Amino acid sequence: MNQDSIANRLRDELRGAGLRATASRVAVLRLLRGAGQPLSHGEVVRALADGPWDRSSLYRNLIDLERVGLARRTQLGAPVWRFEDASSDHAVSSHPHFVCAECGKVACLPELTVTAPEAPGFTHAAAEGKVEVQLRSRCDACREDA
Repeated sequence: MNQDSIANRLRDELRGAGLRATASRVAVLRLLRGAGQPLSHGEVVRALADGPWDRSSLYRNLIDLERVGLARRTQLGAPVWRFEDASSDHAVSSHPHFVCAECGKVACLPELTVTAPEAPGFTHAAAEGKVEVQLRSRCDACREDA
């Protein structure tokens, strides 16, 4: 698929979700689709630094994409929100993430089935999809540096 048809498909998705298909929204959505891991707002700003968009516009676009279900927002340890694609290609809402306890690198892991225990307050949270699974350890690069 060429770049123009990808951009047209993204514009159609944005419009279908009730958002204006601005150039910055298309750029943010394209970035999330190609990232393969959740990105912080700062990472999005750095990745799109050659564009004419400011930090606050990119943040508003991330929030808008989350609000209409085209992105998912999660907090993985540090007090930094990370955003990831919520399309059908990456739609498993409860997929786990690996977080390096040393460098903070984040990676999506394959789908994992977790059974909620019968515990007061926990079962309803799991049923509502408000549970995130994280695996924390040191990544291979940090282990090699040790």
